[in-house]
Amino acid sequence: MRARYWQYWGKAKPANANGAAWHLLPLHALDVAAVMQCLLAQEPDWLSGQARQLGWQPDNLRQHLVLFAALHDLGKFSCTFQRLFAHDSPDLVTCTNAPAYRLRHDSLGYRLWCDDLAGKLPESLLPQSGHALWDEWMRVVCGHHGEPPQEDGPHLDTLFFAEDKIAALAFCEAMFALLLPQGLQVPAGKAPAASKTFSWPFTGLMMLADWLGSSQDFFPYCATPPDSLQAYWERAQAQARRAVAAAGLAPAAVAAYAGAGRLTDFIPYLNHPTPLQRFAANVALADGPQLFLLEDVTGAGKTEAALILAHRLMAAGLAGGLYFALPTMATSNQMYRRVGACYRRLYAPGATPSIVLAHSARRLVGEFAQSLHQPDRAYAATDATASMRCNTWLADGNKKALLANVGVGSIDQALLAVLPARHQSLRITGLRQKVLIVDEVHAYDPYVLRLLCALLRTHAAQGGNVILLSATVPHAVKQQLLSAYRQGLGLSAAKLEPVIDYPLVTHCAAGLLQSFPCETRDEVKRTVAVRHLHDESQLIRLIAEQAAAGRSVCWIRNTVDDARQAFALLQKEVAAGKLHLFHSRYAMGDRLDIETRVLDMLGKQGAAEDRQGLVLIGSQVLEQSLDFDVDVMISDLAPIDLLIQRAGRLQRHAREANGEMSKDGKEYRLPPVLYVYGPPPEAEPDANWYGSVFRKGKHVYPDSAHLWLTQQVLLQAGAIVSPGAPGQAGAVRQLVEAVYGDEALALAPKNLLSAAEKVEGEAMGKVSMANYNTLQFGKGYCQDSSKFWDEDANIPTRLADETRTVYLAIVDEAGALQPWFQDADPHLQWAMSALRVRSQQLHTLSGGLATHHAVALQTLHGEHAWLYEQDLVLPLRSMSDGIWTADACRADGQPVRVRYSLAAGLEMESAG
Repeated sequence: MRARYWQYWGKAKPANANGAAWHLLPLHALDVAAVMQCLLAQEPDWLSGQARQLGWQPDNLRQHLVLFAALHDLGKFSCTFQRLFAHDSPDLVTCTNAPAYRLRHDSLGYRLWCDDLAGKLPESLLPQSGHALWDEWMRVVCGHHGEPPQEDGPHLDTLFFAEDKIAALAFCEAMFALLLPQGLQVPAGKAPAASKTFSWPFTGLMMLADWLGSSQDFFPYCATPPDSLQAYWERAQAQARRAVAAAGLAPAAVAAYAGAGRLTDFIPYLNHPTPLQRFAANVALADGPQLFLLEDVTGAGKTEAALILAHRLMAAGLAGGLYFALPTMATSNQMYRRVGACYRRLYAPGATPSIVLAHSARRLVGEFAQSLHQPDRAYAATDATASMRCNTWLADGNKKALLANVGVGSIDQALLAVLPARHQSLRITGLRQKVLIVDEVHAYDPYVLRLLCALLRTHAAQGGNVILLSATVPHAVKQQLLSAYRQGLGLSAAKLEPVIDYPLVTHCAAGLLQSFPCETRDEVKRTVAVRHLHDESQLIRLIAEQAAAGRSVCWIRNTVDDARQAFALLQKEVAAGKLHLFHSRYAMGDRLDIETRVLDMLGKQGAAEDRQGLVLIGSQVLEQSLDFDVDVMISDLAPIDLLIQRAGRLQRHAREANGEMSKDGKEYRLPPVLYVYGPPPEAEPDANWYGSVFRKGKHVYPDSAHLWLTQQVLLQAGAIVSPGAPGQAGAVRQLVEAVYGDEALALAPKNLLSAAEKVEGEAMGKVSMANYNTLQFGKGYCQDSSKFWDEDANIPTRLADETRTVYLAIVDEAGALQPWFQDADPHLQWAMSALRVRSQQLHTLSGGLATHHAVALQTLHGEHAWLYEQDLVLPLRSMSDGIWTADACRADGQPVRVRYSLAAGLEMESAG
């Protein structure tokens, strides 16, 4: 007589209409357990380390985890779940009279284990049935759908029939007999804190095992019990190996480090490494997880230095890949191209590592789309896309993206690992064996910085390595970053004395906290004169004169509206075709086109004739990681670290006087000058000193005290000296600490201190919010680790005004709505037509516009399921001179006129 547990289905959504209509629950359980066994087999070192914490042998731990993986769907024995599949088969249980399915099957399983099965399994199989470790592991395997299971709810008898409990118990006993006949072993040396830490990556592996174990491509439905569980188990193990390999998750062998004298084997163009790169190639590595903080001037080769260190850490067996985290999507796109050119040399010949771009608009980047390949495609080094190879399964969603061998993306994708976002543990699993490289660490506000500290703490606790990059980091920020990593290693917070040397490398590991002064290459040692301008008309004349003389000019403004205003003022002053505008309020396709044009004209390969007389006006999107350079740089007054960053785009590439790339690597243009536009300097300014010039910019940079200090230190120094010697006026470190040091605010005027105090208060509020939102990892994977697991709230990676996606549309001759940006891919063209705006500014279409296009809008939503209700499709009508308009309403109901053009992007003005 067959066991009762064969009467329960586990999957009932067949991909093949000619195959079985359901997959038996015990077989699905073994599919997932087989994938778990395969995944664990790929990480012997990690498994050994976890086994030591428990006082076990690695094989013993592996057997335990595989058994628990087989129990992940106990909740599906519930009659409330079984009633979801309507059938008339006598081979399955009939549950038509069961209560409605309200508590999800993951929580049902955890409740069944805790309230029934744990007390009924024999002591020989489940010793100390109330042991905390068994409870933690059941919470992990049951919580495989992205969040921990609920621990409270209706009485068990309202969720399971008596027959269901009997079948579930028999199933558990059968799994023990097959997978762990000797029964569970009570750990001898388990440290409670270590088991809590272990629960997070175990959860990620469980989610991954369930995803792959549910693939009908490798585990086709079977509605008939096999001859034996053992026979099916052997078949499932073979299929699991194929599934893991096809998903791109098989390990890729790391290449040996060729040594400091052969860096071109890894990065072909590195014939003359910079001092920082030579340091990265030679510094002694610690034995375990470690952090490097690299501070050097723009153009010193920090990216390549980070890749060298990452390669060495991987070759030493301390990591298997890397994730490059950047502040924005645009900077991620640029870095993807750079890393993609050399990442394969991180791995041994014949290895097939995968690279993924991870951010919300990654499929819009041509290089990423071209790198996709089907899992069953044979790899050959001669393939056109061999330099950047990405498995389509890994690329299907940002949740999977961090599992690729090499990832490049926004910092947000990594920060989600420390927030109660669904499947966050999958991100922890993906990052755990990677070197986490974080660029522009000076660029984050207090909220993101606190989340980053939580990520560093978590990554260190999982044995992960970190490389942080920045032009310069204030001492207080450095203290926070290093302390967080040390705490993750189980050490005390860092106690750093301020170091004025620059460039500087800081190395942190267990028993090690050391700083190394470093030289920088001669080509980027320079003095940038700083001149202050306070008259806008004078500034416009300056730009016109410089452009007329054939020089390329960039003016970085603090707001989009100010950038547009400057663009309008210069249209009559600059030759036709030579004036360009770049900011964030363009449809994505237009924005990517503009970005490409900027890099084509002003990038390293830009031709002299394209650069001559070109004027680029833009917002802050120009200041980070875009590899362009101009002859003349102008900036609105901004915080000192951002001005240093903006100055890095001034004569970034050595050129001849005519704009051609320099043949000998020397700079032949006129000495560089950074023009800073702002209010006149005053010893005792009033509270609106900054706002009197920057009416909108004061909301972007409200701390006028630190802006006043920035202006003062630049007036005193007269220049930015990169890198500068300790104590030298204008040296980068001196400038930053003079503005952000502990005693700096004591020199600020009293009328501006209230602004600084307000910003500090808001910063403390952001820190508190970050602490409140961050998962409490010390509690392990459970509902108590966050207050937000049971809510639909979208916990943000950044604090900002709420935004929404707006899709720009045009009306065709038939009255249907077509995407603004045309592309052969119908889904891609809508994504290319999208941009983000503040929800308060653009809330709904006007009544007349909504009525006129009601049918077309309804049709569009019906055809495109990916359109969310909160997304706004904006039908545009053509006006004159390439301007398109639409009527809409703000959130307060006030009418607003929307304009869009390739010249200016999206503009909104009150229509009342």
